[in-house]
Amino acid sequence: MKRIFAVLLLVLLYSCGGNKGDRPLQEYVSSFIKENKNIVLFGKADINTLLNKSEYESIPKFGVAVKKEMDAFRKSLNTETPVYFALEGPFQEDGTPSTTFAFFEVVNADSLVGKITQQGFDFEKMGDIQYFQSGDVAFGVKGNLAMLISKGGEFNGKKLIGDGFDKVTEDVSGGKVDEILASKGDVVLGMNMRTLYETSNTDLKDLNEQKRKEILEMVDDSYIRTTLSFEAGAAILESKNLFSTKLMDRMFFKEDASGGVVGKLGMGSPKLGVAMNLDMKKLQSFLDDYSPQTMRSFGEMMGGPAAFIIASGGKDALAGLLSGEMGAVMVGEPNKMEGLSDFNFYLGLGQKGKMMADQSKGMLEMMFEHLEVSAKGIKASSNKMYASSGGQKINLPKGCENFGKKGVTAFVSLEGVDLSAFEFENEQKIIYLVSYVTFEMDNNGSKLYIKAKEGKANLLKQAVDVVIKELSGKIGNMTV
Repeated sequence: MKRIFAVLLLVLLYSCGGNKGDRPLQEYVSSFIKENKNIVLFGKADINTLLNKSEYESIPKFGVAVKKEMDAFRKSLNTETPVYFALEGPFQEDGTPSTTFAFFEVVNADSLVGKITQQGFDFEKMGDIQYFQSGDVAFGVKGNLAMLISKGGEFNGKKLIGDGFDKVTEDVSGGKVDEILASKGDVVLGMNMRTLYETSNTDLKDLNEQKRKEILEMVDDSYIRTTLSFEAGAAILESKNLFSTKLMDRMFFKEDASGGVVGKLGMGSPKLGVAMNLDMKKLQSFLDDYSPQTMRSFGEMMGGPAAFIIASGGKDALAGLLSGEMGAVMVGEPNKMEGLSDFNFYLGLGQKGKMMADQSKGMLEMMFEHLEVSAKGIKASSNKMYASSGGQKINLPKGCENFGKKGVTAFVSLEGVDLSAFEFENEQKIIYLVSYVTFEMDNNGSKLYIKAKEGKANLLKQAVDVVIKELSGKIGNMTV
């Protein structure tokens, strides 16, 4: 009985983390993120799925070469498992992270080391770890895990590899980090809001100690999860705000299920539009507390009576000027060469906004053929033929029916648009595939939807075909 109890105890200890060797790749990464307090961005890319969706094997010449390399790597790496990554802050002005980590699941360490050695890299041993460093890259292999580290400038690759393999043996992060890592998508990205603020050059440095403490508490355990997925005839980039209760309570986007701003944007069949619906009191409260410089800059930019109202209007100055509802649509032909396309515009006003509008009326009349200024807002059209008449509204293009219903919405429709005058080159010609693009954002997240004109083939496959065709024309006129 005692022996049975001892065996059960050992099994329990092992399952609870007593031995974390050869664990699933996601657990390695989760553990690493928990132990590295400077990780701002992390996630995974399903390389195998992306390649399959591109139908790379059917690409003449290119496909053969890629397939050969993939088959070779399958002897060393589990290509069915996504490649995971973690990016360390602070980020440089060009967006380059301080350090980039990538993680791969190994099926045969000796085969992997041998293949890389054939490429001219010499491995060294550090206990059970085999590693090498070359320039700004260090690479290590141990058991079923391979880790690649990229870092600018001089660095001790041996130490970073050793520290990295130590971090992956600890307990997993749990909570929102594991939720993000387990999310479905061709590419999944998680952003740690607290680490972002702590490692970035933001307005935090201008706040007093109490305010810095407040905002760091507010963004604690707050993440943004973003997924990119390619489908038949579409690509979807979608984010979800996994915020703390305190941060979610400060969000300032409003919704309007009726899309009321659409009725205030004149007439016509627009090809491009953007609209916003914001809670101006909550927006100003957030800026006053955590980004006061933004409010000062906004007042200086507006000038005149608006600057005075912002400076003296107290906590509701923005709400006094603006209602938070605004929008603009391009209703003229986008290939019009003699100047900007015609557009309609609406800006909702607060109780004190009419004074600002009246002061600016002369300037606005020089910009627009049609102008209406009321206590509720400013309606304007660059061409009076697109001004509202008899309650008529703009005719939204197909797929763009949600315009004006979220906190931020936008669309671009290319159906029927003659793009030949724009002379797109190389990979820019991907735009010829697109039917329309929509964007929407609310307090819960955002969604960018790209719809292709051809709806059967995967959009990634369509895009790759365009790129390969352009590339082939430059490399020895290869046959496609």
